[in-house]
Amino acid sequence: MSKINLYVFQWISDLGGADTRLKELLILLHKHFNITCIPNDEFRLGEKHHTDFLDHLSIKYCTASTLPKKLEGFAYSNCNFRLFSEKRIINQIQDSGLKFLWSNDMMWTTPEELEEIAKGKVDCILFTSAFHRDALLPSILQANPQQKTAILENYFDSSTWPYEERLNKQIISCGKVSRDDFDKFSENFPVFYESATQGLQVDYKIMGWNDALNEKYSWFKFSERWELIPPNTKKTQAWFSSLDIFLYDCNFKFIENQSRTIIESQLTGCPVVAPNKWNFPNMIWDQRMGFLWNTLEELQDSLNQLMDYEIRKKMGKVASEATRAIWSDATFARKKWQLLLDSL
Repeated sequence: MSKINLYVFQWISDLGGADTRLKELLILLHKHFNITCIPNDEFRLGEKHHTDFLDHLSIKYCTASTLPKKLEGFAYSNCNFRLFSEKRIINQIQDSGLKFLWSNDMMWTTPEELEEIAKGKVDCILFTSAFHRDALLPSILQANPQQKTAILENYFDSSTWPYEERLNKQIISCGKVSRDDFDKFSENFPVFYESATQGLQVDYKIMGWNDALNEKYSWFKFSERWELIPPNTKKTQAWFSSLDIFLYDCNFKFIENQSRTIIESQLTGCPVVAPNKWNFPNMIWDQRMGFLWNTLEELQDSLNQLMDYEIRKKMGKVASEATRAIWSDATFARKKWQLLLDSL
């Protein structure tokens, strides 16, 4: 049986949920599909770190301009909104004869996206969860009442995120990993962290910092307890290993869909403390894998409990095992992909 052709109109990176999601999707599918990656910009093909990754998986890559005019198989992209704003590539996909699968991982749509959906240029829209579908489906069906959709959950490569038992330390490290983006930090971010951990023996580790954030929070005096470093300063796995507790924080204007860093954190054995809203109850088994909070008092109580090493270690182990069973089942994930493509 010949392999299905899959043309991925997107490029990989080590930062941001959409691009890191793509890397692990390629790991999942590379032995079962003929995959070609096509970046928006030709210069990306010169990024040896990324082409080495693709070469290792025997995945081809090229520019859109070098593709044959007619192709067989499927096109795929997630969160590459330039496909809609620049038109050229999405028109090329339609003219080539490929069936286009589009996944918008955000909790909002764009006018350009809806315009092309209304024209029937997207064969199937993929959601990552029922929560995601319920948020976006009304606007999508308003644009195109006949639009085909499906839920295809995120996949996390198990070997990329190994479990690591943390040491019993006197100073407990709370922190997170994120993009260096204002949306990823609450307006009172440092006060939130210090209020949540008031009176506790903790330090704070943030990977996802930049000069603009430093200026925004210049009103706050960061003590020696804070470590604030730019994205990708260290490997994400190594950074997670340095954390004892993942303390979620973001801007009130930003609605989280399916935070990859929460799942990644849990896979490595780091329990997560997050607000009890959005899609988090479907990602964190409250009081088993971590804690969901509604009030400052609940938040503080959760962190107080996690100061106990045995509780923290047990939660981290349960989080890793349960998350791995749900989100890293490669056979099940590939089957869902195959069933989806067979239905189109």
